[in-house]
Amino acid sequence: MNLSSSVEEQRLAYIIKLTNSIFPLFILPLATIGNSLCFLVFCRPKFQKRLTRTSSICIRLLCLNDLILLYLFIIDVLIKIYMNPTMRIYSTPTTCRLYKCIRYSFLDFSAYIQLGLTTDRFICCVYHIYYSHWCKRNYIYYLLSIAFLCIFIKNSSFLSTSYGYYSTNHENRTSVRCSAKIKAVYFTIYMAYGQSLIDVVFITCLPFFLILYFNSRILREVLRLRTDCWSTLTRLIHITPNQSESAIIITTNRMTLGTTTTTTSVILTRHRARRRRLHLTFALGCISFIFIFSTAPYKTFKIVERYDKVIRDQYMHGISKSVHMRLAEVIIDCFVYLSCSTPFFVCFATSSMFRDELRRIFQ
Repeated sequence: MNLSSSVEEQRLAYIIKLTNSIFPLFILPLATIGNSLCFLVFCRPKFQKRLTRTSSICIRLLCLNDLILLYLFIIDVLIKIYMNPTMRIYSTPTTCRLYKCIRYSFLDFSAYIQLGLTTDRFICCVYHIYYSHWCKRNYIYYLLSIAFLCIFIKNSSFLSTSYGYYSTNHENRTSVRCSAKIKAVYFTIYMAYGQSLIDVVFITCLPFFLILYFNSRILREVLRLRTDCWSTLTRLIHITPNQSESAIIITTNRMTLGTTTTTTSVILTRHRARRRRLHLTFALGCISFIFIFSTAPYKTFKIVERYDKVIRDQYMHGISKSVHMRLAEVIIDCFVYLSCSTPFFVCFATSSMFRDELRRIFQ
């Protein structure tokens, strides 16, 4: 029984090492190129107009945040895999605390950038009469600043002297740990339960439900505007709603009355512009959903991981994580890697406005 367990652990350890050796090297250049292109596209003048300026700033901020977060995750893994198992991106208690505080702050801030992006689209689409006031007063930047301050205060617990860098040696295996010290019992319990509860409520559940609600309202508004637009067009040019847009253009070109032709052309132009903005809104909504569904498992796993640490510190003399826990950690981390690389690919797949501006960059 022990022999079979040992063989299984060795097989799982090999899978973990193989995944950490290959997947980061695959995703890092892909995410770097994708986020860089996404940043450049949203710098284009097309996205600096009144209805898209704030959203473009949020998406650029998200691209930078995702790149920094991805490099913080992956460089640490690559150093451990390719250089020395006992080496990490941090090498002293101070750098250990700073690394953890910065990494978790960027991860948490991603959720609120996504929420700010969704809120901006929500006001633009649903309460558009207030959107000019919303933009002029820069409310989104105040909200993001408050969110970042609260996140930093929450993660300042990682800067505590009860959190440190040390090495452990069990069964001839040396591992480097950057976590709460075993002797700091109450601090370990706070990190396991208090910090986890804050993360679940304010970093996962609250952004998730707000993003879900805002996007459902946006979708309803998109469907309503699309119906209204089609009914206006059919009244003007006397065609059935089942006919295609190409038929609309042909009918419009054949009209002889100057006023009617001009009015219809203006409505068609507005319809196309609105449709392109709605496609962009849909793309940004997809980015938010992908982020939530990829990072929610990470936050949930952190609850289990911190609880597991409490048990290991109290009853198992601080032994290292089990191979199954390490395998789960690798899988969850891969979800985070993918989440950090999605903005470009989602926008490219769903927004014709994004594709047009990307093409113009290379012309």
